[in-house]
Amino acid sequence: ADQVMESFKDYDASGSITDRARYWHSMLTYVYYHNWYAGKGLQSFCRYSETVSCSNGFWAHLYFVGIRGNNESLVTGKAGKARLNFTVVESFDRMSEAEPAAIYNLGSLPTRAQELLAAEWNTDCPVTTGSYLKGVSIIAEELAGVSYVVACPQDLRVTESLRYSPVWQTRSAFDEWRFEFYFDVRPFNTETAIFSLATTSFVLVLLLAGSLMFSRDANRLIVNPVEQMIRRVKEIRDNPLIAMQMADDEFKLEELRKYRQKRQGCFSRVLSALSSCRCFTANKDGPMETVILEKTIIKLGSLLALGFGEAGANIISHNMKGSDSAGVNAILPGMKVDCVIGLCRVLDFGTATEVLQGRIMTFVNQIAEIIHGVVDEFHGSPNKNSGDQFLVIWRMDTGNNVSRWEDLDHKKVVRQRIAEMSILAFCKILGALHRSALLADYRTHPGLQYRLQVRNGSEASEVRVNLSFGLHAGWAIEGAVGSEFKIDASYVSPNVNIASSVERCTQVYGVSVVVAQSCMELCSLEFMNKGRLIDRVLLSGSSAPMRLYCVDLDFWSLDVDRSRGPLVALSTKNRYRARQFIASQKQDKWSEESRMVTAFDSDPSIGVMRQRYSIEFFQLFNMGYQNYSQGEWLVARRMLAETKHLLGVEDGPSAALLRFMEDPYQFECPKDWNEVRDLSSMLS
Repeated sequence: ADQVMESFKDYDASGSITDRARYWHSMLTYVYYHNWYAGKGLQSFCRYSETVSCSNGFWAHLYFVGIRGNNESLVTGKAGKARLNFTVVESFDRMSEAEPAAIYNLGSLPTRAQELLAAEWNTDCPVTTGSYLKGVSIIAEELAGVSYVVACPQDLRVTESLRYSPVWQTRSAFDEWRFEFYFDVRPFNTETAIFSLATTSFVLVLLLAGSLMFSRDANRLIVNPVEQMIRRVKEIRDNPLIAMQMADDEFKLEELRKYRQKRQGCFSRVLSALSSCRCFTANKDGPMETVILEKTIIKLGSLLALGFGEAGANIISHNMKGSDSAGVNAILPGMKVDCVIGLCRVLDFGTATEVLQGRIMTFVNQIAEIIHGVVDEFHGSPNKNSGDQFLVIWRMDTGNNVSRWEDLDHKKVVRQRIAEMSILAFCKILGALHRSALLADYRTHPGLQYRLQVRNGSEASEVRVNLSFGLHAGWAIEGAVGSEFKIDASYVSPNVNIASSVERCTQVYGVSVVVAQSCMELCSLEFMNKGRLIDRVLLSGSSAPMRLYCVDLDFWSLDVDRSRGPLVALSTKNRYRARQFIASQKQDKWSEESRMVTAFDSDPSIGVMRQRYSIEFFQLFNMGYQNYSQGEWLVARRMLAETKHLLGVEDGPSAALLRFMEDPYQFECPKDWNEVRDLSSMLS
């Protein structure tokens, strides 16, 4: 720019042809050196761009040349003298278009651009007040590569144009007049914008990746575990008994993780460590605190379910739903439920307690394991143990099981299935009790042998652990019994007392299982035939007489299971497998294909215990009982006396009926006999 200014001053001062030619050459060299058209990358204006450089390597290209000053007439005069000659421009263009000998190619201009460059500098461009600008623009018209016409620098944005002026001037001379060269920097701005966008995108990606990493850690370590814990608490709140299933599911996931880690190869383990960002983290001993809290919640829920049982599920659910206070309200109104009530009594429990003393807890728990396991398999709920008694409940609410039968009376089907399962469960408990090798060891206990022989007058071979069972169906109030200091989740009802009386009838009739009419009538006719009607009695707590049935089972015929099965360690894993197997067996009890009569007949232990009882015996006893019921006691005496010893051992119901008719009636039916025997005073 300074060179052009100096050459123009020399020409302006001398007016010689030589100085004018030098000015034209310097001006054209400056314009072509910053060739706007070659800078656009147009091949026709920079033919040798593959071998030499041209202005397409620059970010700014000259597009406007003019003179600016504060005196309009002076600017007009200088602009008129600075005009270039078209012939000179055309000659310079041909020369610069030829193959250069140097490493830089000036390129060429379109013919119309040459004409614009050689035109008069009469374009007035708006500038600040007191200043004037006249010049020419080589992109003032739509030409090759010109998509936006620019006649004056002001047609572009401030950031899209750069202005250069000679600096070898005094301040006053600069203000008076000067050359101004305007460069198009839109390519530079475009690239700058692209790089800015790329930089912004890169920063956004970094921020996003960083936030994802932070949020991932926050979600993995805090948010997800907390949400999982809240979800666990809500599930336990809605169904407290689900906590045991949660524990099993959690254990299953743990085992799956261990199995996958064991099966992973070295490369897979490295990838897993990299994906979880654990390569450079310290290896802490033990799980994270959130995992400990979640497992603690599951364990507490499981303990609550074990401690309160089904009867306390409403208490747990009510208190967990009350989030407005941390107080506990355990004394809640009870809920009436229809159920089958079962009582199991350990015979000679007082004697066993005196003899075993400290070992009595082991003794009771061994029996409880059999009772609870079988009852749970048959959809019952062990409730409480009061010394020698186990209270067991089968709720007859339909629940989710009725959906399995579509064309039947759902309520009737469920009640029938529940009643049959309760009877079958007690029969299987009796068989498992007398086949247990653990409980068989008490048969040879010297203290128990001596005390029971003295008390019962029995032989040593007859001393064994035994249970008696009673079943009755009716309503009960399910809820909490106690105070704010101690509560027990239990069932309160006159029917519980009746069930206890039914169980005590086993001692009167010399049988192991007694089923009340209320429960037996719920069963199918085929299953009812498995029971034997033994009497019609009036029990304390019951206003109406009821029939009593016994399930004939000779437990003396069972042998102890001495087979040595596979030695399996009692680990958490094996407990889980056992619970899963029991759950599958339990679920099958509700299938349409499952029939309790078939299960009763196919059970090996029950089959052995019922071998002694023949059809002849049942027919003869039924005839004897009918005569007893109708008041024909002499005929009944003859038949029942025969059935008493027909089996090779004394039949308890036959002996009980004979004793009742003999003392005090001497086999003479009283005139007020109404087919009902009053046992309320005997069992009270």
